[in-house]
Amino acid sequence: MPEVTCPRCETRQSIEAGVERYTCVRCGARWVFATCENCGQRFHMPPGTTSWTCPNCGHRHVAPSRLTPTAPTTPTTPAAVPTATAAPAPSAEDRRRRLRLGIIALVAIGAIVLGSFLLTGGGETTGGQSPSTALDPVAAMCLHLRDLQTPRVGAFTRAASELAADADAIEAAGNTQLADAVRVLRRAVIGYRDALKTQGGDDTAAAAAMAQALSNPNIPC
Repeated sequence: MPEVTCPRCETRQSIEAGVERYTCVRCGARWVFATCENCGQRFHMPPGTTSWTCPNCGHRHVAPSRLTPTAPTTPTTPAAVPTATAAPAPSAEDRRRRLRLGIIALVAIGAIVLGSFLLTGGGETTGGQSPSTALDPVAAMCLHLRDLQTPRVGAFTRAASELAADADAIEAAGNTQLADAVRVLRRAVIGYRDALKTQGGDDTAAAAAMAQALSNPNIPC
């Protein structure tokens, strides 16, 4: 059987030959395979991804346009009854906008949780210490997630660096499960940052991966 590596938890696992999708045996993430029509390379994609840019050759893949058949002309009658029409399907840009708003909402919730923690005295600082150095590792990690509210390369680069240190500190404190979740989130942040660097590129898959990482129940923010 061929083997694949889950992009979310990096678990190596066997799958049936020729399958188009699978569910990770460890973290439960669902993936489909997309093959570049230009270079032939195959990649993991979240289900429902319609537009993407090949990271190997840079070829842009877009969803095929659909032609709407023209309805036949019918005679106008005085008692014509209006017919309901289906709402247009959301565009790729609409999906990207919703993903960004979802990411911002998740980070905002984390900020509220952190604020409650500080107001109850859990984040009291002493002397000239800054809040991020005086907080416990988990609270410091939640504080650093604020950078993800601004989808910019600089903010995401800074967040990736901070999350690496946070994961090490959390692991040193004995919480290896949370440390692993933070490292998965850091990889998703780096992937989204790299997608932002490509002007005009499709960042749907990267945004979906980061939203999934942020919603991990092991991350308390």
